[in-house]
Amino acid sequence: NDPSLTTINLSSNALFKMKTYDYSKMLAEALVGNTYVTELVLNENEITDADCEWIKMLLATNKSITTMSIEKNKISSDGCTLIAQGLETNGTLVALSLMNNGPFGEGCMDAWLKTFHDNITLYDLKWRLNSRSSFALNSSITRNRSIARLKKEGKEWEHLLPDHLRAVKPPAPAGPPADEPEEPPAEPAAEVPPAEAADEIATEA
Repeated sequence: NDPSLTTINLSSNALFKMKTYDYSKMLAEALVGNTYVTELVLNENEITDADCEWIKMLLATNKSITTMSIEKNKISSDGCTLIAQGLETNGTLVALSLMNNGPFGEGCMDAWLKTFHDNITLYDLKWRLNSRSSFALNSSITRNRSIARLKKEGKEWEHLLPDHLRAVKPPAPAGPPADEPEEPPAEPAAEVPPAEAADEIATEA
């Protein structure tokens, strides 16, 4: 966790190419708790779908990397799905390049749509995608880009969040119960003097 090391570039690394799975594992484990590296470049390393298990773990745990490039490798829709799954809970990566991999198609689209259901930080995604659902994905990316811009400008951005991520406002506290008007006390029945009562009885008879 060296403060002076902020960029790791292992592009076209001969050792990495010989044992891509082992080196992907070592790299992911080394960066799990790293807080200084902000850029990771792994271009042209013959990274496969199986290796993406470790990239998934890296993305799900690292909280400092903001830019990642994995161009010109051997990643298909299966590996791309794993990368998407790693990004579901990632809150730091803003730029990812997967150019010259694939082809990517419908096989990974569900995973990416699920990712952008919760991910509100990734807004710069470079790849070649052939999918009928790309419009929905682009809408999420545009949303994330707008959130990043508004945050930078110090403006309100929470209204752009998906509904399930918006803070639930507590209900307004109930005021004191209104005082119910008291009913006036019933007037006591008038007492009839005994003599008058006898006259009334006699009259009725």
